[in-house]
Amino acid sequence: MKIFILSDTHGQIDGAEEAIRREKPDQVIHLGDCLRDAEELERRIPRLPFCSVPGNNDWFFDLPKEKVISLGGVKIFLCHGHTTRVKYGLDLQVYRALQAGCAVSLFGHTHRPLLERQRDVLLLNPGSVADSDTYALLTLSPNEPPHGEIRTL
Repeated sequence: MKIFILSDTHGQIDGAEEAIRREKPDQVIHLGDCLRDAEELERRIPRLPFCSVPGNNDWFFDLPKEKVISLGGVKIFLCHGHTTRVKYGLDLQVYRALQAGCAVSLFGHTHRPLLERQRDVLLLNPGSVADSDTYALLTLSPNEPPHGEIRTL
């Protein structure tokens, strides 16, 4: 299963739309800061399932700020990152993922891409479509650990 992950689009989605069409993922996850962009991408590419969490700038969305989802048999913790204060460290992000039994933890907020493993949790921040022109891919395969990758638009 191939998952396209983006965050902090801040109104700039044309490059993201091109990348989604090029990558041909099975799922798209938007990690906040402009959920209206996620809605527009979903409208433009209706065949794909989308999942989103609101960011600190998504005031008009009454959605859970953190979610746990299961894709391809893997539990994934999602948040924008402001609720776990990722700008000040990743301990709370890792803790919340472990607490929920997740193998993967996805977040944005810092606008800086990150891919690392801590305490058996794959941490993945796609960066910002608007600032760093980056997104991430998460590949989930049976009998293999989750694999993340940062790419440029």
